[in-house]
Amino acid sequence: MARQRTTTPRKPDDARAHRSVEALRTAFLSLIETRPFESVTIRDITAAAGVSYPTFFRRFAGKDELLADIATAEVRHLLALGAGAMGTPGASSPQAMCDHVAAHRRLWCTLLTGGAASAMREEFMAIVRDMAASRPRINPWIPVDLAVPFVAAGLFEILSWWMRQPADYPVANVVTLIDALVVDVTARPRPITLA
Repeated sequence: MARQRTTTPRKPDDARAHRSVEALRTAFLSLIETRPFESVTIRDITAAAGVSYPTFFRRFAGKDELLADIATAEVRHLLALGAGAMGTPGASSPQAMCDHVAAHRRLWCTLLTGGAASAMREEFMAIVRDMAASRPRINPWIPVDLAVPFVAAGLFEILSWWMRQPADYPVANVVTLIDALVVDVTARPRPITLA
């Protein structure tokens, strides 16, 4: 029977395993910043990471699984950057999120328009759901089971659309789109009462 793959070492203090996983993530990110996802091989990843080929397979079934692991971490980081705009009255715009995506454009193009898009969409939904459950509601009249998919899909679709635009598309425009289409609609206090 095959051993279960995991990015979490069996022993919490297994520093070597943590270093291997982090080296694989870093190497993969570096490689897909310079060339298409499809052309990166597992041998390329392990060589760049300085780990053995079998070590890769102790942690991941393939490069798609590594990409999904990275996608999860990236979405969590991205939404943490934008959490202020989505949950605090009068908070700043989603500038930090857009700056992060712009700084890592090739990675985000791969994540949002390539083979990881469905995993990214699910991760957006899961994290937005967690955020909604863990903070006070700005507009309690909006049903949570409507707000969560609306916000997740809105962010995902705007960012995916942006990654299909020319690289010089203004970041300020994307900030404005997110602010107007997602933040203003769901996270700005509105004294509305539904019948």
